[in-house]
Amino acid sequence: MKKPIFLILIGIGVALLVAGVAFVVPWFGRMMEEMDEIHTQQAEHKRELRVSAREPLNEEQEKLLAQLLGVSQEMETSQNASDLEAILSSEPYLTYLKTQVGQDYADFQAYIDAMPTEDMKTVALTRINSVLGAGKSDKELQIWSNYYFIARAWGTTVQEPLENMKELNKLQQTHLIEPLMEQNPEDLSSKILQIGLSSMFMTDDNKVFQEVWRDNLEIHGEPEGLLRCAVASPGEFTLMRSFFADMNAFQTWILTRPEPEN
Repeated sequence: MKKPIFLILIGIGVALLVAGVAFVVPWFGRMMEEMDEIHTQQAEHKRELRVSAREPLNEEQEKLLAQLLGVSQEMETSQNASDLEAILSSEPYLTYLKTQVGQDYADFQAYIDAMPTEDMKTVALTRINSVLGAGKSDKELQIWSNYYFIARAWGTTVQEPLENMKELNKLQQTHLIEPLMEQNPEDLSSKILQIGLSSMFMTDDNKVFQEVWRDNLEIHGEPEGLLRCAVASPGEFTLMRSFFADMNAFQTWILTRPEPEN
């Protein structure tokens, strides 16, 4: 079965999970058109995100990286990934964070604990609007934003969401469908495709950064590879780190290569 057709069935299946709501999609052609629009926006979003994630460090960031590598030598850190958090808790990186996010943090762990920050919530809303379209109420956007981070955390535990439909359906039912029903159950039918496809683009955000960060680690090794990731994308790097028990588990995930398609 072709993937686009399969995704249509996912959307319809999600609709059937909504207790007490029965509807018929009167214009199947409109559904196909909407699906194509979402796929187009998703592809463009992914392309732009990949380009942004692969931008080389600027002069200021290169200087910071050199400082952090100097801190690493002074600390005589080992090759253990957990030592990276001590380096990121040093004054140069915390000062850099303040210039980037406008917030003081006592150490890198405090930044992890603050995730998702207001800055990252703004990023999430921008991505949701770019792929799924604007026009949602503030309460709806809050629901979608909450789900965005839940879906991204879940995405680190599976390689392919479509191969874990039972878990995915439960996730959507609990954290997206039921909250949206409480807001406006009559309007839910118009969002079935968005619900069905939303987790794909959200977990794809993980994959974009995982690919870039894996390249950094394989090219530059430790600790430079990880430090480059933390300097280039401090918000994304720390958000993703917050989904794991420690830096070692996070590094293991970064280095995990996707399974080849059959």
